[in-house]
Amino acid sequence: MCGRYASTTSRKTLLETFEIDPERADPEMAPDYNVAPTKTSPVVIVRVPKDTDDEQPQRQLRNLKWGC
Repeated sequence: MCGRYASTTSRKTLLETFEIDPERADPEMAPDYNVAPTKTSPVVIVRVPKDTDDEQPQRQLRNLKWGC
């Protein structure tokens, strides 16, 4: 059985809640009340950005595909 969830929080709220620099965020996606494997949804990750020499991990908001 696969899990599903709803993704309804706005990009602005996610950026404020997780203190993410808007430059480290993908474009806003429409709300989705049936997020399932193989769908793309906004995800908060902590990684070293690829486009900087800084080695400190930073929070990012990325639109990622759920699944293998």
